[in-house]
Amino acid sequence: MDLHFGDAEPTAEERAAVDALLGPPVTAWEGGDRTEADLRSAARAEQARDQLLPALHAVNDRVGWISEGALAYICRRLTIPPAEAYGVASFYSLFSMEPRPARVLHVCTDLACLAKGVRDAGEGVASPCLGLCERAPAALALEAGLPPKATVYGGSPAADATPYTVERPEPPVADAVPQAGGQGLVLLRRVGVVDPASLDDYRANGGYQALRRAFELGPAGVIREVTEAGLVGRGGAAFPTGRK
Repeated sequence: MDLHFGDAEPTAEERAAVDALLGPPVTAWEGGDRTEADLRSAARAEQARDQLLPALHAVNDRVGWISEGALAYICRRLTIPPAEAYGVASFYSLFSMEPRPARVLHVCTDLACLAKGVRDAGEGVASPCLGLCERAPAALALEAGLPPKATVYGGSPAADATPYTVERPEPPVADAVPQAGGQGLVLLRRVGVVDPASLDDYRANGGYQALRRAFELGPAGVIREVTEAGLVGRGGAAFPTGRK
């Protein structure tokens, strides 16, 4: 396991952001002056990979980007190899490994927004998906600080020259999913029709029918149905779901 963190040190603000999440370091290995004995015992330290994304967010949200020193400090605190943490930090478009302004506009350039006329991010940062497909074309303005700020923009006409200058409230279901209740829908046929907080309402509209059918078929029958349907994974590899 590569635990060579280099000589870069976090700024006081970066250190404070991480410590606010994780608490102050309780050992020299986690953030104080390290000795050869610390290095020898590091391999026995408990790793905390589940805190990696929250720690990266803590720094990015406070400062606006993640420096080499901040990344190294996060790795020391969590006993995670720097190469592994770098892979995560450099993967997500909402993070930055280079200095940038405190306020950044992330513009969705994924399929739903492309269909609504978006062709490039303009002066913003291109983002593959912001989870705002029903409000396409969409953008998300993030402003680093204490506390950080986030503003959602969506539903602007593609011809609007300045589509991301006015915050728009969350649209009603009928506007967010205009096909709500459509008879031709499968996965979304209950949207806007069923009370999502009521199991009785869900059952009255066909809820759990697929589960009952699965019990009737049994494990082997379910696998056979999925295999014959030709369903494949959506994670990129398209591996046959029936085989899984």
